[in-house]
Amino acid sequence: MKIGDSIKELRLQEGFSQKDLSIKSGLSERTIQRIEKNEVSPSSYTLKVLGEIFEKNFHQFENKNRSVNNKKKMNKIFVFWNTIINFKINILKLFLKK
Repeated sequence: MKIGDSIKELRLQEGFSQKDLSIKSGLSERTIQRIEKNEVSPSSYTLKVLGEIFEKNFHQFENKNRSVNNKKKMNKIFVFWNTIINFKINILKLFLKK
């Protein structure tokens, strides 16, 4: 189950509307909506605030989000270095043809 689904389920179990949760957490109602639709990954701070409201530990989700973000960063780094290496190889090929 995704974090947004878990938060929505907890909110409904407590009988809170999104507006109620917004007021209790200090987060905007739109942020709550986006989290529940899994459009965004909540920050560590947001997970802490919601965890306090629902008396739950959301750290497992935080670690999962961090892992996904690290994979995305590593992929960007790989693409960047791969581009540079291919560029250098093409330049070397040009010089070797002469």
